[in-house]
This record gives sequence, C-alpha cells and structure tokens, in this order.
Amino acid sequence: MGAQQIIERERRWATPAALAAVLTFALYVVSFIIDRTASLYTGASDARQLESLHDHAGSILVASVVRAAAFLLLPIPFLYLFRAAEARNPRVQSTLVAFVFIGPILFAAQGVVQAVGAGQAASDFIDLAAKEQPKNYSQFQVLVKGDPSKIEKVTIYTAANQLEVQLTDGTFYSVDKYPAKAESTLASDLDKKNISNETDSDTGSSAGTPQSPGGDALARHATDNASTLQISQALLFPAVLGLVVMMIYVPLQAQRVGLLSRFFGSFGMALGASMILILPVALLGVLLWVGYLGLLIAGRVPGGRPPAWEAGEAVPWLRPGEDDSSAAGGEGAIDGRATEVDAGEQPEAGSQGQGAPAKRKRKRRS
Repeated sequence: MGAQQIIERERRWATPAALAAVLTFALYVVSFIIDRTASLYTGASDARQLESLHDHAGSILVASVVRAAAFLLLPIPFLYLFRAAEARNPRVQSTLVAFVFIGPILFAAQGVVQAVGAGQAASDFIDLAAKEQPKNYSQFQVLVKGDPSKIEKVTIYTAANQLEVQLTDGTFYSVDKYPAKAESTLASDLDKKNISNETDSDTGSSAGTPQSPGGDALARHATDNASTLQISQALLFPAVLGLVVMMIYVPLQAQRVGLLSRFFGSFGMALGASMILILPVALLGVLLWVGYLGLLIAGRVPGGRPPAWEAGEAVPWLRPGEDDSSAAGGEGAIDGRATEVDAGEQPEAGSQGQGAPAKRKRKRRS
C-alpha cells in the first residue's frame, strides 16, 4: 500500500476512531458518577457492604453496563492506531492485533458478571439473614458442651457482646448477648473444644442489629458461594493481562514510527504496566489517555498531529544528541574522490586558489 493510500484510508476512518476514543472516556466517567450517586457503604463490615449492594443493586448494574459499553468501544481507536503503525513498519506483528480485542471485551464482560454476582450474593445474604433464629447464650453453651462437632465456626463480636454461629450443615444462628464476664475466657473455651473461632471488634459487624441483620461470617459465606462472582474473578486476570499487552505494544509501535510523541507513547506504556499494581487508579489514567488519543487522531491537540500522519510513512523521532544531518545518514558531507599526497608535498597553487604556497623540491639522498 502506497503512502497516499495509507493517508486516504486513515482520513476516512479518523472521525469514527476519534469519536469512539472520546466516548470511551466519557462513558467511563458516567459510570463512575452512577457508582458515586449510589452512596455504597465502604467500611470494613462485609455484612453492611452486602446490605448496601442489595439496596442499590439496580444502580450498580446500570453502572456496569455503561462501563462495559465504554470498554467495547475501546478496540476502535486502538485498531486504528495499530493499523497505522503496521502500514508504516512491516516489523509490526499483525497477529498481536488480537490483544486489541481480548482485553477490552473480557474486561467489559467481567464488569457485568461481577455486578450480577454481587447482586446475587447480596440477595442470598438478606434471605439467609432473615432465616436466622437467634438463641440465648445458655442454649449456645449446651451445644458447645454437649455436641461441639456440630459447630463449624464461631465469630465473636466483642463490641456488641454477640456471637454468630455457623453449623456444619451450613446454617447460621446468632446469640444476641453473652455475659461480659465470659468475654475473657470465651475464645479459650472454644479452643479447648476444637471449635474454630475468630474475634471481630468492628461495631458495624455485629449480627442481629437493625443495621446488620446478619453478621460478617454469613456475608462471607454468601459471597464465597456466589458462583457468578467466582466466574468474574476468573475473568479478571486474563482481562487485565490483555489490556496490559495492548497498552504496551500498540503505543510502542506507534511511537517508533512517529505517530505518537515520545512522552505520550511512553506515558501510555507506563499506565498499561501500572495496571498490574494499582488497577482502579491506572484504569482511569488509561481511559483519560485514550480520550486524549481521540483528540490527537482528530488533530484537535496543540501543535497538531506528528508529521508521520501526513507523510503516510514512518518519520522516527531523533535520538538524544542526534541532529537532522546525522539522522539523514550524513547529509552535508562532501562527495568526491581523494588522492594520497606524499609527506611534505603541497598541492599546486592553481588547485587551491590564490595565496597557496609554492611547491618545493625534495632533496634526494645519495
């Protein structure tokens, strides 16, 4: 494909690619706003988190769908950039174009599946909590002393002097109050009976309160048994890996042929790599980068697009310390042939212009 054909193709698709890039960022911001307006609980209590999710399940699902739409638009500007780099450099691996689709599509699916799974876990938690039958401390002690093998785990909520008991058949019940004097010996007494137990001092985690009809143990049980959430967790790693490869390879190749500046290309690669460590923050940075890419494709950035876009061929950036003449392969060097001159022999005056010294004779040794 010639340079003019490349330019014409890119001009034809520039507007759709630019719009898709800007919409990707805009839709992600909209989904973020929807999440914020839901005012979800963000404390340490798993129980209250699931209650909050249950109360705002509709908003969370809508936000995930809008976010998924943003990720489904993401391949359009990246495919445009990939093809532009590929047309200018035959060394670009065409098979890696698959990562332009793998990461965004998997991430879109993972977000929706996670929202559905969270809603399922929250609904299961509310249903299980409603079936809990509170018991008093004496009834709990009878079971501990008489048949401890029926108890799977006991969670001790010290702030409210309450217990949450998980039985081996998967059911739960709460103990509204235990005597304050029993707190110091309760855990050791359970250990003596080989009953698994843990202590939770968070006041928001107590079972059986109006704010939290079920405890954290029940909430974790509901979450762990939500199959849809497990699927979403399985999708997360390949989705992130696909996005990382896309964000590193495509900007790298575009930078090499001069389609992206060194700073902008390197910044995009750094954002892609950082998704491994700080996914939520890095993801927002990536989508902001994509929004700016859309403006670049449309030529709406200060200074316009790099020269490689209008040239239809690679226009690599100069390396540090390299000037135009050295980049052009030594342009400005004198062309011609040289002849070897004996030591002490000077060229004739006519060949050097006026003022050249006269040719001297050499003495011959005898």
